Amino acid sequence: MVVPLSLAAGAITLGSFAVLPLTGLLPGGATAALLVLGLLFGLLVLSARDACSVLTWLVVLLFLVPQPFVLVGPLKSVGNPAGLVALGALAIWAASRVLGLIEAPELHPVRWTLLGFSVAALASYGAGLTRDLTAGEAASMDRVVFQHLALLGIGLLAVDGLGSRERITTLLQRLVMVGGLAAFIGILEFVFSAFDFRSMMLLPGLTTSAELDSYSRSGFDRIAAGASHPIEFSVVTAALVPLAMHFTIHEQSGRWKYWLALLALLSALPLSVSRSGFLTLAVGVAFYVAALTNRGRLNVLVLGVIGLGVFRAVVPGLLGTVRGLFLNADTDPSISGRTEDYAAIPGLMQDHWLIGRGTGTFVPDVYFFLDNQYLATLLQGGLVGLVVFVALHLIGLGVARGVRRRSTDPELRSLGQALAATIASLGVASFFYDSISFRQSAFLLVLAIGCAGALWTLVRDEPKRHHRDAPTGARLDHQIGR
Repeated sequence: MVVPLSLAAGAITLGSFAVLPLTGLLPGGATAALLVLGLLFGLLVLSARDACSVLTWLVVLLFLVPQPFVLVGPLKSVGNPAGLVALGALAIWAASRVLGLIEAPELHPVRWTLLGFSVAALASYGAGLTRDLTAGEAASMDRVVFQHLALLGIGLLAVDGLGSRERITTLLQRLVMVGGLAAFIGILEFVFSAFDFRSMMLLPGLTTSAELDSYSRSGFDRIAAGASHPIEFSVVTAALVPLAMHFTIHEQSGRWKYWLALLALLSALPLSVSRSGFLTLAVGVAFYVAALTNRGRLNVLVLGVIGLGVFRAVVPGLLGTVRGLFLNADTDPSISGRTEDYAAIPGLMQDHWLIGRGTGTFVPDVYFFLDNQYLATLLQGGLVGLVVFVALHLIGLGVARGVRRRSTDPELRSLGQALAATIASLGVASFFYDSISFRQSAFLLVLAIGCAGALWTLVRDEPKRHHRDAPTGARLDHQIGR
């Protein structure tokens, strides 16, 4: 049942990679690239048992291989290892649907929203071709197409391929553990100035697609670990906290691992010195804590205050710096400069309101930095793209909350709420930076939505219920020694 899924899908995809170069239709560089990609994907698929294993490979490469790194060769920025696995996920899903190896429910809202997201991006790509593009815009537009295909592959394989609650839970547990490890790597970078994770991970066969810049703020070096930027690191770290909280409360065996992962995530977040990360954390925790009893919420508050006190003693001055970022936001030139640029948006949107100026064409080198994904989506995809992007978040929230409303299992209800918290926090973070331009945050968003959709499939036929969450809160009371 599971093994034929990956083997058959892999055979079809690998066959395509093997035959296409032999047709002579491609130049030598593209042929070599396909052979390398086929080898990489073949090793991945033949070692994978199911969609959970494929997506686990994705998570490991996403968090533990620095995102500016790509395979040596003609693929350039498209050759990011995590991105290639995501493209492979799309091939596996497509082959499995054609062969009938996946029993996908009809009219699944997540699947159709993902497909609508891709159709809107394709329409925007066509709109970009109708106007004169700079070389930078044209290159970026072609590159972003692969990003959208990768997002589609992750979401579709998760929502249709995971299948069982056990595999969904296993994948999310691995996600939390790998995210905790990435956070710990960030802590090492902050504590030991000689520890350079990016240099250590520049393995044979990898090269960089962008300058490996270092960042500092108010005298503190900002950590990024495997992320492209400290902002991305902080947002992704914060977005994983609700899932880590869920497993620390509900996991029956090996709970200490999730406590360590949660501690690492919370400890690493301030080290990025980012407002966006703290706002993401506030939304995610508030969303998840809403599922707890009053006693559980009080326990979280007490633990949070104690944690802040300990952190302040260990890293003097850092929390004061972060507090200053919020208190002085109205005089921060980095914020005022961005908001002043918003005035140029109506002029850029002239004659492009419906489907935008073109997917991926808003290049900072040509225009300016626009740290707001919703505005970036409006510029590039028009009103159609913006509506679909918002719908993607709302549908993800809807199915995650649907799991909570339909299930009678306190653990499953809590997991649905945790996924909703992760999706909501990433949605709010998109107001403060161009989240889809960053691979970790974009991939995490569609992975969380796909997992929520897969869980919803398991309970979709159950009636909606309205009940309180005493079991979740009671478990938390017990955990910390009531």
